[in-house]
Amino acid sequence: MGSPYGATRLGTRFGPYDLRELIGMGGMGEVYRAYDTVKERMVAIKLLRADMAADSSFQQRFRRESRMAARLQNPHVIPVHDFGEIDGVLFIDMRLVEGPSVKEELRVNGALPPARTVSIVAQVAAALDAAHANGLVHRDIKPENVLLTADDFAYLVDFGIAHGGGEASVTSTGLVIGSCAYMAPERINGGRGGPASDVYSLTCLLYEALTGRAPFASGDLRAIMGAHLFSPPPLPSTTHPALSPAFDDVIARGMAKDPADRYRSAGELARAATAATAAASRTDAPHPAPIPSPPHTRQFSGTDPNPAASGPGPRLPFPAPPASPPRTTSRTAPILVIVIAVMFAVAALLAAVLVSGNDTGDPESPTRLAGPTPTTSAAPSSSQ
Repeated sequence: MGSPYGATRLGTRFGPYDLRELIGMGGMGEVYRAYDTVKERMVAIKLLRADMAADSSFQQRFRRESRMAARLQNPHVIPVHDFGEIDGVLFIDMRLVEGPSVKEELRVNGALPPARTVSIVAQVAAALDAAHANGLVHRDIKPENVLLTADDFAYLVDFGIAHGGGEASVTSTGLVIGSCAYMAPERINGGRGGPASDVYSLTCLLYEALTGRAPFASGDLRAIMGAHLFSPPPLPSTTHPALSPAFDDVIARGMAKDPADRYRSAGELARAATAATAAASRTDAPHPAPIPSPPHTRQFSGTDPNPAASGPGPRLPFPAPPASPPRTTSRTAPILVIVIAVMFAVAALLAAVLVSGNDTGDPESPTRLAGPTPTTSAAPSSSQ
C-alpha cells in the first residue's frame, strides 16, 4: 500500500532521474534524493503530490514556484538546476544539500546556543530579503525548511507554497497553506500574506531555536491558531531562564499582531537579534578578578646564618630589620673596660670635691655648681 506522500515512487525511474530516497514533503509536493543519469550527479528533485496533480490551480502554483525560485540568486536559496514536466508530472531539479534541517538539530540537541541561532537566522533573513525584493513571499518559514551544511551554512528550501504579493493565502478549497505553528495572524484570518508575514514566521523560528520549543506549543490546531491571533508573544527568558532578557523585546516586536508593528524586513530582525546576542555577551561576561593580596612572606631573623637556604621566596615588601651591631673582638673589650673604670673614678672624685666644698662654706670655691653670686655695691670706707 502506498503512503500518502507518494512513497510508491521510491526505487522507480522518473525521466532521467533514479528516485532513491524520500527526504521531505513540502506544501504541494514530495522531495526525493535522486540520481541524474544524464548529468551524472545526485540532486534533490521535487514532484507535485499525486493527490493534487489533477487540480489545475495547484499545477499553476507549482509552475509559478519553479519560475520564481529559478530567478533567485542569493547563496542561501537552493539553486534550481531545471524544472518542467515529465509524463504529466511537474518537477523541480535542485541542488542536494547533505545536512540536517534546523528541526532535526533541535530534535537531537535541544535549544541551540544564541550565537549559532542568530547566525542561522541572519542567513535565512538574507534569502528572504532577496526573495521579497523579487516580489516573492515564501509563506512557509519553519525549522524543517532550513537546511544546514557541516559548517552551518544555511539554505532556505521549499518555495512550494510561495506566491506573488497579489495572491490570497487561502486556496479555493479553503485549505490554509503553510504550517500553523509559525503562521502570522493575518494569514490565519485569511488575509493576504506579505513580507511581514515571513518576518513573523522567521521570528517564530528564532524563538524555537533559542528555547527548543515552538512559540505556542500545543497538540490542538485550533489552540495554536487562537494563540497566534490573541495571545501575547511568549518571552524566551521565561521559557528558558538562561537566556538574556534582551531577546524578549526582539521576539515581542517580530511577533507583533499588527504587521505594521513588526520589523520592516527580515534583515532588520536579524540585526536586532545580533544586537541582543552582543548585549547578552556583555551581561554574561565574568567580572574582573580581584587583585590578589601580596603573598605572605616569612620574616627572616637577623641571626639567620643563611636566609636564602629557606627557599626562593618573594622579595620582602619592606626593608629587613637592621642587623645586630658587630660583636667586639677580645682585643677591644679590655680597653672599653678601662675607659669605663676611669670615667667612674673621675665621677667619684668630682663628687667628693663638691661635697667637701659645701662643708667649708667657701663662696669662691671654683667647684660650686650654683649660678654666679649677684654683685653688690661695696660699703663706703670709714676712712672717707
